[in-house]
Amino acid sequence: MPGQEVTQKHDATLGLIFRLNGLWAEVDIPAKEGDYEKWNNVLDRLYCNLLYRDNLDVVKDDKGNIKEIKLSEKDEKEYKFLSGEINKYKRLSRMVKGKTSKGTPKKIIARSRWYRAVLLKDIWLRKFMNRLGLYIKETPKRPGDSMFGGG
Repeated sequence: MPGQEVTQKHDATLGLIFRLNGLWAEVDIPAKEGDYEKWNNVLDRLYCNLLYRDNLDVVKDDKGNIKEIKLSEKDEKEYKFLSGEINKYKRLSRMVKGKTSKGTPKKIIARSRWYRAVLLKDIWLRKFMNRLGLYIKETPKRPGDSMFGGG
């Protein structure tokens, strides 16, 4: 960026973009390998990085002592729900035994639900990023035009 002044805000934005890109690059490998735990861990790191703008609600008692620190309600409720589903099906896939009445191993069904829960969290995070203006910018122009700065 020759001749361009780099501000603290600009520098912080670039740092965030590099971190997010690096984490998204890490997501595909465990997802393709079926390592749902590692996939979920990377998604958790993405979520933490996306919360940089969120205010924290500090709940104090009458004496001013901190009782609890909470994240923004709507997003946190959705995130906790998705994480809870992942944990539920992860536990189930490790505990379940036997087969269904149709002969399908229950472990395969539970693992499939675990996969679906992690997949939904992945999709939710992409949509969350989009709401924050940090995901793919869609444009009605031809994609090839952006390569040459056209428009």
